[in-house]
Amino acid sequence: MITLGEVDSHRAALSLSESQARTRARTEAEAAGVVATIFDSNLPDDADLIVDALLGTGLNAVVQGTFADAIWAMNQHTAPVFSVDIPSGLNASTGQIMGSAVNAESTLTFIGLKPGLITCDGPDVCGELYFDKLALSKVERDAVPAQAQRVSYYLLTQDAPLLMPRTRNSHKGHNGHALLLGGDAGLGGAISMAADACCRVGAGLTSCATRPENVSVVLARRPECMAAGVNSGLEVQPLLERATVLACGPGLGRTSWAELLLQQVIQSDLPVVLDADALNIIASPGSQTEFSERDVVLTPHPGEAARLLDSTIADVQSDRLAAATAIAETYHAVVILKGHGSVIAGPDGRLAICTDGNPGMGTGGMGDVLTGVVAGLLAQGLSPWEAAVRGACLHSAAADMAADSDGVRGLLATDLLPYIRQLVN
Repeated sequence: MITLGEVDSHRAALSLSESQARTRARTEAEAAGVVATIFDSNLPDDADLIVDALLGTGLNAVVQGTFADAIWAMNQHTAPVFSVDIPSGLNASTGQIMGSAVNAESTLTFIGLKPGLITCDGPDVCGELYFDKLALSKVERDAVPAQAQRVSYYLLTQDAPLLMPRTRNSHKGHNGHALLLGGDAGLGGAISMAADACCRVGAGLTSCATRPENVSVVLARRPECMAAGVNSGLEVQPLLERATVLACGPGLGRTSWAELLLQQVIQSDLPVVLDADALNIIASPGSQTEFSERDVVLTPHPGEAARLLDSTIADVQSDRLAAATAIAETYHAVVILKGHGSVIAGPDGRLAICTDGNPGMGTGGMGDVLTGVVAGLLAQGLSPWEAAVRGACLHSAAADMAADSDGVRGLLATDLLPYIRQLVN
């Protein structure tokens, strides 16, 4: 996996002070025939290429004044923009645009990939991303601690398959039994999609506890799933005894029925994936809990993350890595903070950013499919961290394959299922 770190590339690569590095760069540019002029809010109309080296990786305030004017001028020009290290105006740590940012056609970054380039707004403004570690020695590189790991389906499968091949003598009992709970009245589609994804990722057995009226919906879509209609928490107990992994949240709702089901899940000691309204319920006053003695994966979108932290969506999106870390530490669980550049955080401080995925994933049901994928991976023996990282990349890579086939707009959650099966084999 490629590590991500923040470092002043000029100091690290050249062992020069910032002022010395600027002086050297200007001297070399002038020797090559570059003529420096004072910026007057306009750029030459006949420029063929604009090189953006206006602001560095240390930006942490809103861009104003002449700098904002220069960014505006670059964005209005017809010439392509090449950004050095990071597009000016983008926060290197969080991926947030600080008022305004250069829309680059390509960006060449150095030493270590900056988290802001691959999450939040970063991918929208950096264009094609290139990386050069420069001539640093291993000792120099190791002196800068990595903030996170960059993960993708490609990186995870370069040296080994995503999942180990099965023995010929294996049977369904060797591949886990996932029980998915959810699907209140009118929400049967959510739990049905989650169950389908769990089957497609390879769980040996998949069961579903839902409203009685949704049983036919689940079975019509996925007859291999064992669907049980339940009206109370007590009716769930026999199902829990047969399961090895739980997932709760898709279509759960926030009624008393939902709370009774979730109560049974919370009281169990089985590994569990919690999503959607299961997260909203545990985040509500008086219902908060933590899972220090249990294997748990939480899969919030920014709104659910804000509720888990008693914060706001704006606060979550202003620093996605910090928000995911805070949830993981507060609830003692592995967290997948969904969104552009999904962030995976562990209670032990580990961080990863998934670079697969596309805007077509912003449709209903995508989170339900992810819940089923992660539950199915847990059922097959992966640790919560492995299931979260591999599940996020598998889910997003399948979405990329579906988008490559038929386009981004109109992409549906169920379009991912055939590709999920391909990618786990």
